[in-house]
Order: sequence, then structure tokens, then C-alpha cells
Amino acid sequence: MSSSYAVLALLSLAGFGAQHPTCAEAFSVGAPQSICKSPTECRRYSARTLVLPLLDNRHTQSALSILSAKSQQLVDERWYPQSVRDDDRPDDDNDENDRIAQLEADSVELAATLIRNRLEGQTHDRNLASKTVQSAVRGRFIDLACSLQGEQALENLFGNPTVNDFDLDVVRGTVMTLQSLIIMATQTGVKGDPMQLQRMVSHLDARADPTILERDLYTWDRDSVRRLKYRLNRIPAVQLLAALQWKRSNQGAFDLLVQLGAWDFHEDLALIRSGFPLRFHEAEMEAAARAAEVQRDPDSLLGIRRDLRDLKVYTIDGESTTEIDDGLSIEIIRQPDGTERQAIWIHIADADRWAPRNSTLFHAARTRYTSLYLPRGSCPMFPPQVSDNVMSLIAGQDACALSLRVMLNEDGSIDASTLIVTPSLIHVDYRLTYNDVDEMLAEGIGYREEWELGALLGIANARRDCRIRNGSSEGWIPNPIPYATISTKNDVGATDGVAIELEIQVSHNAGKNYSAEDALDESKSPINVLPVSAAYLMVTEAMILAGESLGRWQSRLEEEEKSINGSHGAFQNYLRLPFRTQPKPDWASRAREKKITMDLLEYNIGNGLCHAWYARRFLQSVRVTETRLPHFGLGLDSYIQWTSPIRRFSDLQAHSAVKRFLRRKRVHQLLHQGSPIPEGIQSSDLGWPGGALEDKENLINLSRDDVDQDINFLESVGLMGAAKVVQRQSQQFWLFEHIRRLHEVDPDIKFNAVVLGCIDPEKRQFAIYVHELGLEHRYTAPGQGRLNQGTEMILKVDSVSPRYGLLSFVWQV
Repeated sequence: MSSSYAVLALLSLAGFGAQHPTCAEAFSVGAPQSICKSPTECRRYSARTLVLPLLDNRHTQSALSILSAKSQQLVDERWYPQSVRDDDRPDDDNDENDRIAQLEADSVELAATLIRNRLEGQTHDRNLASKTVQSAVRGRFIDLACSLQGEQALENLFGNPTVNDFDLDVVRGTVMTLQSLIIMATQTGVKGDPMQLQRMVSHLDARADPTILERDLYTWDRDSVRRLKYRLNRIPAVQLLAALQWKRSNQGAFDLLVQLGAWDFHEDLALIRSGFPLRFHEAEMEAAARAAEVQRDPDSLLGIRRDLRDLKVYTIDGESTTEIDDGLSIEIIRQPDGTERQAIWIHIADADRWAPRNSTLFHAARTRYTSLYLPRGSCPMFPPQVSDNVMSLIAGQDACALSLRVMLNEDGSIDASTLIVTPSLIHVDYRLTYNDVDEMLAEGIGYREEWELGALLGIANARRDCRIRNGSSEGWIPNPIPYATISTKNDVGATDGVAIELEIQVSHNAGKNYSAEDALDESKSPINVLPVSAAYLMVTEAMILAGESLGRWQSRLEEEEKSINGSHGAFQNYLRLPFRTQPKPDWASRAREKKITMDLLEYNIGNGLCHAWYARRFLQSVRVTETRLPHFGLGLDSYIQWTSPIRRFSDLQAHSAVKRFLRRKRVHQLLHQGSPIPEGIQSSDLGWPGGALEDKENLINLSRDDVDQDINFLESVGLMGAAKVVQRQSQQFWLFEHIRRLHEVDPDIKFNAVVLGCIDPEKRQFAIYVHELGLEHRYTAPGQGRLNQGTEMILKVDSVSPRYGLLSFVWQV
């Protein structure tokens, strides 16, 4: 092992640069004892099996000297904000520097004392602190622990009566010290250079205004939390760990927080790092509780909420789904010539009805941007009191929706002349799961008593065929790679009280749904495997149809609404929508790669998985624009994502734009008829904030620049990328933990895998797919030979560390 790698390894163990596992017994800086609870736990996360045996004494001493110097540098740095607090501030700079230095030292020592008392078994209640101390501490640990109990455990440290004797600036400094400890601990397991780490938090706050930092000293909110996570200031934490004689590393900070009861052993660090709010504050919860009582509905006042309660409405979701935001209906339309046509109604929950723009609930959604679905539970965009109730399409109840009706041509394309989009009132008849629908179709019920389900499946198949003919990825990549979805549940009989469940499935947008077990059966060609779930196909195609239909509706309206002339003059109504576009691959300049792709498909290498892996290189990023452009991957001329307003803020924005357009259209009709605008309608309901409805001339002559200027379809799109990172890292953690448990029970456990392709020939890195785990993984092959695509492998686990994202296999040749 080179000396440079030895240095990197040890600095990593101490929390500088890339991370590797460690334990207090293996590496500590003055730690009095190992914190590992058992030899098993020590083996689980110890670095000794991964790094330490490879180091010789000379390299170890060199690395430790660098570590000592770096650690000491942090111990000596200043960190307390220097702001003007009163007229008693000393005029001499040296005196002020000494005072700040003493303030920092007192803050760190108080934090160390509170922690020592807690580790010795002393417990306190935050309510025993003085009102002044409570005010300085309350809410300062919000979004810094995954559980409310964790936040309270940190606040309870200040319930020690001795805290009341300290200056308030020292108490604030103690809070900052504990916050820094948390920030340091969140970096446990993070890999990457400083520039990469900075990019990972770039969505939080890029400002470096010292007045903001001083403001955060006295006023704390969610913006303050994001700034804290952005700055990644570990200086107070290192000073605290030094005072405690605790190991000065990210892992050491993590271990300490676990012992304090602030975090649990499986704390989701990716979630805490992300900056997403972990809980709803009091005002948001109160707004959610009052939502059902809100009677004001601009769409009902204007008479544009259509009563569709005569339609039979099905909702189809997973068993655990609580945010039910879409429903489907079939309507038989009799034509003038006596023939009948089927129309599909797609009903989307009208979240805008309960969370109108600029409301508390709207801002709660804007702050979060999306719901997060993680193995240990979800972080919803709206409080569950409203998202799981009045917003959702609940069986047996009336519900507000934004409904779209469409009929198809014989080839499965959209008949734009049949499109209707309207706010609606529906009654949900059935709440079905995917399994329910599959069983009803298999048993024939879906074609007899509930014939509408069969009709919906027929429409879904027609749509899938139509999109494939248009070049969608389902036709181009017919056999997508299945991936694991991990969920957990509390189980006192399981390791650490948490049971892990693994399900392997392909994306619901895939052309062929088949299981990983099918891929192992060479007698089956995935190309000929029927979809596992007709219900998935049904819902997926309905939502894609809704996205294309809304774009086609806008196109039709552009002609109809360009100019509506009446006695009140010309009225121009504009509908802005966020189109999602994906360019077509550049086949011309990549003819050789395209041929490889087609050969992999033709010869069914790796049962189609190698083709799916290789073909991904041609897919370009999706972007959002207000210009109508094609979406290659879906095989559509236009596509708008609007079917999940309870879960995605961008979809809620699209709802606002559509409903405002329809309201403006209705207001113009009223003005044209000489009828008054209903009392209770506000200019903001029309997308004209600050406008005067009594000014009819200006209302009629609204321009594109006058309306919907408060809707920014690109707002906070960076948060969606951050959400994907959180979900991916959380899934990986629990998948690796699942593997670790399997390996702990059976060290000789074996897995079947296939080589997907070469990533880096010089480093001998290959992409492999592990069938039983639904895992695509980077494998470094030993020796000098080359692994061919489609090569079948039997693997054993070499080492695995969930917290550090490390997993290696050994090929059993």
C-alpha cells in the first residue's frame, strides 16, 4: 500500500475526505473506551479488516502526524459570530478577540459538561430550564434528527439547572456547538472531494453574508437549518470532541449522538444532509387541521366545477398508499349516427382546492417540493391530516378533482376534438390495489361485473402499442433491468428491531414487466414474458395519456382562445404549461454504438439485460420548458407532468395554471353576458395578483405578461435532484444492510450475477447485475483477462459496510 493511500485512509477514518469504517477501539483520539456494544458490532463496522492490515508502521505514523496537525488546526480556529450586540462591546480589538475566545471556550465546556452528565445517567427535562434558556434552545435542533424524540433529547440536555447560571451568549454558543457536532456526524460515510461535497449541498444556500449568520444567532427557522447544513462548519464539534477526549472523527460524532439518544443506530444521514424538512411546524399542522373546514372554492363560485358523481370511479394503488391522487372512469358516448365510443376520464386530486396559492399549506409544499419515499417511511409534501384525507380520492366519499376526458382513435392516438378538462366533483366507488385488479381481470370479473376494468386495460394496451410505434423507450428497450425496492418495519424479533423487506420489480413505465427470477430461467426469453401486472400497465398508461392529452388540449386552445371578440372587446387568454422534453438520440454520429446496441438485443445477450444497460447511454436528460417539444423516451409529441399534485410541487403549479385559465375564461363569459363576477372571487384566483376586478377594461385586456407571473415552473427544480439522491442513498443503505445480515447469518451465501458491460477497461471495472438482490453494481475483476458481456457469475460477499456504502464481491470461478 502506498504512503499516499495510507495517509488518505487514515484521514478518511478521522473524517477528512473520503470515508471508511472505523470503531472507537481501532481508532480514537483520547477515547476512554470502545463504544461498540459487542464484538459482532465491532466486526461489522471496524476498519481493521479493510484498511489497517495494509499499513506498515512508517506509513501509519506519517498519516497520524498529518491527522494530528489538521485536528489541532481546527481546535484552534474561531467560530463564534462577531456581531454588535450592545454598547458595552470593548473598543480594543484584542480585548474583543479575547472575549470571543473565552465565549467559545465556555460554550464548548458547557456542552461537554451537559454531555458528560447525560452519559453518566443524569436525565433532565427542558421545561426545567428558565424561560430565557428555553427560548434560546427551542426549535434549534429541528430537522437535525430523524425523530421528534431525537430533537427533544438534545433540548433536554439544557434542562440541567446549572445552565440557568450561564450568560445567554454561552447558551447560544453551546447550541451552536451541538449543532456543529450533528453536522460533523452527518458526513459519516460521505465519499468525494471537497468540491463534490459542496455541490451536494448547493441547493441549500449559496450566500456568504455575515449578517445572515449573525441573524441566525438570534432568529432560527428552516432557512437557518439549511444554511447550517450548507456551511458544514465542524470547528466547534472538533473542539467539543477534544474536550470530551472523544475520537475527533465523523464516526466519533455519530457514535456520540447515538449514545445521547439523539439518533438511532440506523439514522438516515442522507435525509438529514439533504435539507428537506423532516416534520411540519405548528402553523402548518394547524392549517392542515382547518383545511376541511374551508368553504371557499373559486371554481364552485364561478360555476365551473362539474358534477361527475354519476361516473363510476376506481382508484388503483399499492396497499400501503395513503396519498390517493388519481382515479379512472369509463364513459360510453353515443354518437349522432347511433354508434358508441368509449371515453376515459382521468381524475386527479384537486390539491389546489385545499392549498390555494400563498396559503400556509401551499408554502409548506413549496418548501418541500416533493414527497420523499424512503425505506423507513415517507416525508410527505403536505401534512398527512390533509394529504391523506380531504385531498385524497377516498372510496365512498365525494372528492374535488381536476378531471380530463379523452377518446382515442383506432390506432391509439388522441382524438383532440374530444378533450375536456374541468374542475370536478366526483364520488369514488372503489379503492383497489394492483393485486385486486390483476385478480379481477384473471378471474374474468374485470370483463363482466366490472367490465370497465377490462375496457381500461384495452385502452392501456392500445396506448402502449401507439407509443412504441412512435419510438418510445419501451419498444427500444423492451427488457428493462429490474431493481430492488427496500422497505422496513418495526419488528422486535429482528436485528436492531428493524425488519427489512426486498421486492424486485422493473419500472412501472417499462415495456415488459418481468421478475429477476425469470431472468435466471434460460428457458424463458424475457421478450416473450407477459407483463406481471396488467394493473400497473393500466395506471401507467393512463397517467402518460393524461400528460399528453393536456399538452394536446393546450394546442387546441391556442387556436380557439387567440381572440374571442365580444361587446367588451378582444380578450386574450393564455395557458402556460411545463412541458417535459427529451431529445432524440444522435444516431448519426454514433452508428457503431447503435449497432452494438442492436446486436445485444438481437442475440439476447444476458437475457436482454446487457442491451438495456448499454442502451442507456443514448438517453439524454429530460428538461422542463414552456415550449411544446417532443419527449423521445415516451414517444410523444408533448408531455406534461400533472398527475401527482399531492406529491410533486411542479404538478401543483400546473394545476394552478390550468384552473386559473379556466376561471379567466369563465369571467370573460360573464362579462360578455353582462353578468357580475361572483362575490368572493379574488384577482389572485385569476392569476392577476393585485389586480382590481372592478377595472373591467384592464381585466378584459390582460396580456401574457399580466397573468400567472407568480408561477415559475423551474422553481426549486434542484430539490428534485436532491430528492433523488436522498432516496437512492437511503435505498442503498438498507439494501447493503440486508446483504450484511444475510452474510452474517451465512458467510458462504452465494448470489447469481451477469456481466452487463465494461465501465473502465484500464481499471478492469465492470457493471454487473445481481439477480437475487436486484442490484446493479460496479465490480473490479482480478487478473488480466476481460469479462465478456453476458458472462454468468456466482459471487460471494467479500465485505460490506452499509454506513460507508462499501460492498465488494468475490467471483467463485
